[in-house]
Amino acid sequence: MAAIGLGVLAAALARVELERRAAGKSRKRPRSPAPRSKLQRMTIAQLDLAIALLQDNGPAPPERTVHETRKALKRARALVRLQRTELGRKRYARENAALRDAGRLLAGARDAEVVLDALDALIARHPDRLARSPGVSELRARLADERERARAHTERGGPARAGALAQLHAVRARLERAQPARRERKTARAGLRRIYREGRERRRRALRTPNSRALHEWRKRVKDLRYAAEMLKLRPLERAADRLGETLGEEHDLALLAERVRLHRDCLRGEKATRKTLVRLIARKRERLRRRALREGKRLYRRKPKRFVRRQLDP
Repeated sequence: MAAIGLGVLAAALARVELERRAAGKSRKRPRSPAPRSKLQRMTIAQLDLAIALLQDNGPAPPERTVHETRKALKRARALVRLQRTELGRKRYARENAALRDAGRLLAGARDAEVVLDALDALIARHPDRLARSPGVSELRARLADERERARAHTERGGPARAGALAQLHAVRARLERAQPARRERKTARAGLRRIYREGRERRRRALRTPNSRALHEWRKRVKDLRYAAEMLKLRPLERAADRLGETLGEEHDLALLAERVRLHRDCLRGEKATRKTLVRLIARKRERLRRRALREGKRLYRRKPKRFVRRQLDP
């Protein structure tokens, strides 16, 4: 993960340097910016919010800043997906990848936080089985240490923030130069239909193979739908997608916890029964969440994409 982060950081900084040099060469002939469409304005607003949050030196804790920044990035990415038809394949792929990489640079702190929260929730729910275990206490201490190291990586002035800022400035500069959508309503309809269709397909794959990977890929598309609905002010759809996304997110958090339990199995080496109990409790909770997600997903994705879009966007 660290190697991937450093690679993304180096690429982002190089890209920004090229953008800066190109901007310097063109200063002699300034051009007035093209008029922006509503979707462009909304995208740039979310990028500006994310940039301001990462540059902020206020009293807010770093983990809160990172959380709000990642939400702004998800909104921006959903808006880029809505404009996919107008942007074209190459431009869409470039901006989507840049926003994805910026989010990945900030994801480590979030993952470390939710894994610890998931363990704490299990301990609180099953105190007789877990709270008195020295091995569980050692596991928790290691996860807390991982969280603190991840937080340090995303602190103000840290490499993760620098890399994310580089990506966001580059995306914003390119979007400033982009031509506005000629048929914005048609663009939004096509984008929403594609986002919904991709979510339906991911749900079908999760039904066939309901493992952690398939569910996580489905969750990404559900999140796209949730943030697209927010930007388009489709409140009932936003709430339904948010509920499903939270269910899938909780399942994913427990999947991450299961991985950490396997990685740190030496913590419970002398407590075989406790380790089996912990693994069983995680698996049981994940199974309940999977069943709930598939029920909720059946309701949300029951319509064909064209009919769904007409229902959402036509008066």
